[in-house]
Amino acid sequence: MVFDYAVIGGGIIGTSVFNKIIRKGKSCVLIEKELDLSTGATKANSGLIHAGFDAETGSLKAKFNVRGNALIEGLVKQLKIPFKRTGAVVVGNDLEMLNTLCERGIKNGVKDLEIIKDDELRKIVPNLNEDIKYGLLAKSAGLISPYMFAIALAEEGAKNGGVVKLDYNIQNISYKNDVFTISSDIEKIQCKRVVNCAGAGFNDVSKLLGVEEFPIKFRRGEYIVIDKSDFVKLSVFPLPTALGKGILATPTIDGNILLGPTAEDIDKYNTETTSLGIDKILNYVKTTFKNVPLSKNIRQFSGIRVSVGEDFIVQKSKKDGNVVLIAGINSPGLTSAPAIAEYVVEELFGEKNEDISILPRESYFQGDSGKIVCRCEKIGENEILKALNSPVPCLTVDAVKRRVRAGMGRCQGGQCMIEVCKLIAKKYGLKLEDIKKESKNSFVMFKGDDYEN
Repeated sequence: MVFDYAVIGGGIIGTSVFNKIIRKGKSCVLIEKELDLSTGATKANSGLIHAGFDAETGSLKAKFNVRGNALIEGLVKQLKIPFKRTGAVVVGNDLEMLNTLCERGIKNGVKDLEIIKDDELRKIVPNLNEDIKYGLLAKSAGLISPYMFAIALAEEGAKNGGVVKLDYNIQNISYKNDVFTISSDIEKIQCKRVVNCAGAGFNDVSKLLGVEEFPIKFRRGEYIVIDKSDFVKLSVFPLPTALGKGILATPTIDGNILLGPTAEDIDKYNTETTSLGIDKILNYVKTTFKNVPLSKNIRQFSGIRVSVGEDFIVQKSKKDGNVVLIAGINSPGLTSAPAIAEYVVEELFGEKNEDISILPRESYFQGDSGKIVCRCEKIGENEILKALNSPVPCLTVDAVKRRVRAGMGRCQGGQCMIEVCKLIAKKYGLKLEDIKKESKNSFVMFKGDDYEN
């Protein structure tokens, strides 16, 4: 089979483009080198749907942010995943800068922006320190699970005829008779057009395609995860700096609190967490908030944001018009993803016909949950089995966690991991010693030990 399209990269951008292509009635294969989708920048994301006031007017970031924000609500209803418009507020004492952000947002097309202060500010952020006087409130901002968003997009696409290839390590790409052949060490995929949205691996794929490469820079952001709390009920930002939107405190769609991210330029892809990074977060939150529930800290993690200059790159290759290049997608990439997909498919590739009627994906959370496996998150065996039987393979412990949150609670899988491993092993006919936590060499158990009993 020769696919109409191949999308390389299984993060939120790749899954959005894949889904949009399927909605246009075209054949498409989504190629991901890891064992699951959304294992890069998408999983280590704050999960914020930004309003759009921060990006420079006229930039792709501004254009796609505002359009993506408008598209999100209808899309998530179709995908059956949670989303809330909680709003967001930028706080500080530089009223001139807040007004500048507000004016920029209005120019960008953002609605429902207003400057608030004193009692009105403390009403929505009661734990804010008393010396902070002003805030810019953006009511259209919201919360979503970034990895669940990406996975749901791919599942819906796969249910409607799309193909998802995981653990596909591209060795070579050739072009002959108007067809690309994308080869791994065990398989070949053929297609007419290619979208390169491989994130940190963008240049590796471009080199194989023989098209443009860009000077990619890496910036690491570290986070602290707080157990479920009402410490903040909307996303609270500091005034932005040249390094980004700054360290924030935000609820997640599932009720946890995220503190972070830091912003550290690094030479290579490295997701370690550091004492220096954690200290930066702690120092910020202590000078901005009171009553910070740090005793409920359950985890730290970091993610890598890639950049190519100051703006997104979303364009056809000048060397090959059958290739689209998507690079440098950092914040607000999650919010922008539906708009980027729309632009790529409808404008760059010219698929302007109406979206076709498609079969909806099924939620994991329907009916009897069965025997409880994850006590912290109250996730049952039936919900995990639904995830394991979804249209996109669910091969690792963390793949299950991203889909149903088993292992995301206060014990971080200490109670349920072995039970999850048993369900994966039974589904795929594997031994327990073969089950991986996340990456190809992250075995949960030591070989040779008898865990069957």
